[in-house]
Amino acid sequence: MKKKVLILGAGYAGILCANRLQKQNKDIEVILISNSEFFQERIRFHELASRRKEKKVKVQDLIRNKIQFTIGKVTKISPNSNEVEVKTNQGPIVYNYDYLVVSIGSQNTKTKMEDENSIQSKESLDVFLKSKCPEDIGHLCILGGGLTGIEFASEWKEKYPNTNVTIVDQNHFAKSFSKIGKEYIKNKFESLGIRVIEAKLIKKIEKNKIRFQDQTELHYDTFMNCTGFQVNDLLTKSGFNTNESNQVFVDPFLRSKQYQNVYVAGDAAKLEPSHLRMGCVTALPMGAYVADTISDVFRNRNLSPFRFHFFGRCVSLGRNDGLIQWTNFDDTPKEKIIKGKLGALIKECVNRFTLIVLRMEKYLPFRFYFWPKGNGIRYTIAFKKTMVQ
Repeated sequence: MKKKVLILGAGYAGILCANRLQKQNKDIEVILISNSEFFQERIRFHELASRRKEKKVKVQDLIRNKIQFTIGKVTKISPNSNEVEVKTNQGPIVYNYDYLVVSIGSQNTKTKMEDENSIQSKESLDVFLKSKCPEDIGHLCILGGGLTGIEFASEWKEKYPNTNVTIVDQNHFAKSFSKIGKEYIKNKFESLGIRVIEAKLIKKIEKNKIRFQDQTELHYDTFMNCTGFQVNDLLTKSGFNTNESNQVFVDPFLRSKQYQNVYVAGDAAKLEPSHLRMGCVTALPMGAYVADTISDVFRNRNLSPFRFHFFGRCVSLGRNDGLIQWTNFDDTPKEKIIKGKLGALIKECVNRFTLIVLRMEKYLPFRFYFWPKGNGIRYTIAFKKTMVQ
């Protein structure tokens, strides 16, 4: 009887894992489940929020022919009985599995107020596009000075220069960048007319204003929450051990610490101790690694722990400007950057390469994608004991 591998989520990690797994194992059944027929190119959500034209790509066009694709919403995961319940247009379906890959990504934020906007998911992005007319936005307030907030602020201000844009960060703005990297971003924001409020604690966020603890206030008419990623609480409700962001705690082989036949890839995985952060940059290698590891399990091979080595981070600052921040293996910044049009070109190449990877893994008979491993993840003694067992 064929082994059945069920993959939840058709994002960067899920699609890469499905393609890579199926091509290495002709005698298994691979089922991919997604709540949308279209691939969500999340690294471009800030562009779409600014009314840039969207290029839709169907998931079916990115996966190998022998992969079974189901469109539906996962409503329940029962790891003790190896079952997943899915709500589809044809009615509810219960899938059994031998191995489960959870790659549902992070589509939520930690809500700050009831009437807030977000671009963390396609659904929240669509709500923003339908409910907000750019010409009616006089003052856009963006909460969060990370990559998403920086890219959205510069994209929006470049296209709608008459809008007042303020980015608020309770910590230090652009803290993941080096000194010269921060200076470049701040100078870019100054030239665009984007106001930055940093290292200022918030007392309360109301519908049209933020009240700070120093008794000052910031008034706005549109609030965008870009404070970070939050995984769907389905995993917590299904009994997995998770953290405050609903990420599943995994072992060095990206398996759930509770269930050895459940693998987690992408934003939903929490590997401790490690420097891994959520995003496409880690989702792709995780998806590839899980596919290779399950293939090794089928062949009774010795398993190697997941390794990943950061080398940089890229951020777009509008259509013709960008910044490439070189980093150490643990994602700490070096005092070395690539900026300007060249930075924008490299950033765009990175974005396009993600889709190239998925397509190459579909069409080529051999493994196409490889990632920088190095000695980037260092495990503690406790983790090493787990690996030996």
